[in-house]
Amino acid sequence: MSLPKEPRQKMINIMYLVLTAILALNVSSEILNAFRTIEESFVRSNSGLESRTTKLINAFDEPSIIKQFGDKVAKWKPKAEEVKKLSEALYVQIESYKAEIKKESGQKTPGGEFKEDDLEAATRMFVADEKNEKVKAKGEELYNALIKYKQDLGKIDPEIEKLVPSLPVNVSVPKLQNKDNQAIVDRMTPPNQWSYVYFHMTPTIAGLAILSKFQNDIRNSETQLIEYCYSKVTSVELSTSLAAFANASSTMVMAGDELVITAGLGAYNKDTKPNITVDGASVQLNADGQGVYKTIASTPGDFTKKVNISYKDPSSGEQKTTSTEVKYKVGIPTGINVSADATRYFYAGGTAAPNPITISGAVGGAGAINITPVSGIASVVKTGAGTYNIICNTPGMAVFNVADGKSTQKLTIKVKALPDPQNAYVYGSFDPNVGIGGQVIANEFKLQTGLRAVLPNDFEFKGVTYKPKSFTMRFSGKGFNGTETVSCSSFAGASALLNKCVQGSTVQIMDIVMEDNVSGEHKLKQTIGFYLK
Repeated sequence: MSLPKEPRQKMINIMYLVLTAILALNVSSEILNAFRTIEESFVRSNSGLESRTTKLINAFDEPSIIKQFGDKVAKWKPKAEEVKKLSEALYVQIESYKAEIKKESGQKTPGGEFKEDDLEAATRMFVADEKNEKVKAKGEELYNALIKYKQDLGKIDPEIEKLVPSLPVNVSVPKLQNKDNQAIVDRMTPPNQWSYVYFHMTPTIAGLAILSKFQNDIRNSETQLIEYCYSKVTSVELSTSLAAFANASSTMVMAGDELVITAGLGAYNKDTKPNITVDGASVQLNADGQGVYKTIASTPGDFTKKVNISYKDPSSGEQKTTSTEVKYKVGIPTGINVSADATRYFYAGGTAAPNPITISGAVGGAGAINITPVSGIASVVKTGAGTYNIICNTPGMAVFNVADGKSTQKLTIKVKALPDPQNAYVYGSFDPNVGIGGQVIANEFKLQTGLRAVLPNDFEFKGVTYKPKSFTMRFSGKGFNGTETVSCSSFAGASALLNKCVQGSTVQIMDIVMEDNVSGEHKLKQTIGFYLK
């Protein structure tokens, strides 16, 4: 088609072409919002992982750990610190890239506004210019830094080197859907391929999300390796050497209480047939090769029981004898004392969340204790001498009487509802670190089942479970005309919209309400965001 001869019409046509180009480059607000959500999700995850590694590093210095595993701490703590040093250096390097890309997108001061939809800033920074090979792009620099990071981790210790291949840090080059773009990528060197796929014509906010994703990979790798180092310190290796032991059931008993002394060899090897005596009296062995001695405490005071163990050393065949002493006190009861073992509160969790208590000081010993519920208690379960589990079903006040035949005490303890769970995550084939949001493969995301959540780390109620009561899923991006929303309690309720998801779709999950197995309802202030690739 020939161009119009009239200058005015030529100008109109040129303006139309420019407008078309601007519209083609415009990135929708829904896409930008999705990437913003993903970026924020990674930032929160990175903060949590950093807190976890800091606690692990500090755990090496706990007095009980140093006292029991001093030699192992000396070996593995420096290796854990080297993992943290390498990880922190690369994390900070990527953080500098994030600051630089914001400047490239118009940010004047730290924390100031910038063009989130800028399609050129990431390309200028990270993608190599084929016409000017002297200019080294940040993408190649980051690619090489990630490879070197894994290599340096492997040099810390041969055992750590075996774990490096399975770490989340991955520099493989994803395949592109566009054949023309893939042909361009195939002609490049690996660093440039990697940079082009991740950063070419990528909006600034998406580039920030990608950089946060690599920071998240680094934090996850750091946590995995430091946890491994810590496990090497606290693990106990079985030894073939034999050592005598003798333990009393308590170092403080009351008149009328039973005292139990358990003695034997550290390996509990009954094939060695040890001969055990307590104060010269022979002790019968049980099925595990342990000698169990029982006596009734009477007169108050300090006492010592001398334990002798004779055995045949299986490695040398020699007959050996070793001795030890068991010291204990006999006291006079001063009154019933009730101690809540886990917390000063009880929790309304039914049998899934039992509340342990210990009762001491009873006249006549632990066998004379009797607990009578008054209100707020479903049942009382005895778990040992003077130990019980109090089962509560509803919040309020637990009232019960404790008697020992001589006196009775009435106790009132507050009963609280189960705590809110930790952040919910998408599960199915995902693990929790993937399920909290980020970039995921579209087909894998569509196979997930729904949401799951667990108790905060400080709680040890293993029987407590949470299931989703309701949540809202918001779909946008490629495959959707604007934004589409559905409320459901599992992914099955959103199957129609999930089936529309393709590469380039975004999914947000919000308004999450979880329900524990005691019918307690928990509303979570959390939004989970995914970008499907």
